[in-house]
Amino acid sequence: MPDPNGPRLEVYQTDAEAYEAAATLAAERLRDAAARGSASIALAGGRGGRGVAVALATRGDLPWERVDWYWSDERCVAAEDKRSLVRQAEEDLLIPRGVAAARIHRPPLELGEPAEIAARYADALASALGTPPAFDVLLVDVAPTGQVAALGPGAAALDATAWVTAVPADAVDAPPVPRVSITPPVLAAARHVIVTVAGDEKAAIVAAALREPPDPRRRPVHLVLPSARVTWIVDRAAAAVLLEGAVPAPQ
Repeated sequence: MPDPNGPRLEVYQTDAEAYEAAATLAAERLRDAAARGSASIALAGGRGGRGVAVALATRGDLPWERVDWYWSDERCVAAEDKRSLVRQAEEDLLIPRGVAAARIHRPPLELGEPAEIAARYADALASALGTPPAFDVLLVDVAPTGQVAALGPGAAALDATAWVTAVPADAVDAPPVPRVSITPPVLAAARHVIVTVAGDEKAAIVAAALREPPDPRRRPVHLVLPSARVTWIVDRAAAAVLLEGAVPAPQ
C-alpha cells in the first residue's frame, strides 16, 4: 500500500475535478488548524490558483470565521485593476462568502513602491505567523516556465532572505508589471503546500519538474516537489507528457 505520509501526486480527468480535489484537501487542512484556534492560507494566482479559489467558495465545511487569508504574490497595480490577484480573489471567493475584513490580509499596495510593499508585508506575515512565517495551507500554481509565486527561473528573488521580496517586471511571466512575492524560506516553512496544475500548456513543465534532477535556479518549481507536506494535484492534460507510455497497475 502507498505510504499515506509519503509523496503525493494525484491526477484527475478534468481541471474541475482537480480544483475540487485541491479545495477539499485545503478545507481539511484548514479545519484541522482552526480546531487548534485559527488557520491561515496563502492564495495563488494563475489558472490553478483561481480554480481552487472558486472551488473553495462553494464549500460549506470551512470554518470561515477562523481562517486568515493572505497572498503568495501580487502584482503592483491599483486595487481596482483587473490584473490584481487580490481583486480576483475578492470577487471569486471572499466577497461571496462574506469573509470579515479583519481576516483578509492584503499586501499594502497603496504604498506604491514595490520594495516598501514587500518589506511591510513581510513584517505583517512575521507578526502573525512567526519567523519564518508558516502558513497552514499554501496554494501554488506553476507557470509553463517553472515559475512559482513570482519566482521565475534565474531570478534574484530566489536568493532573497527576507520573507517577501520585490520582483522586477522583467523577471516574471506576463503581464509585465512589478510584483511582490514570498520567498523560498516561506515555501519551505508552510505546513502543507498544494500545487495545482491544469492544462496541456503545462504538460512539458510537469514532466520536467518531476523527472529532472532538482535545480531550483533553473526550475523554481523544484522548490515544491511532492513530499509528505507537498501535494501535487494535476488534471489529465497537464499530466499528458508525464504519463506517456504509462500502463495501469495490476489489480
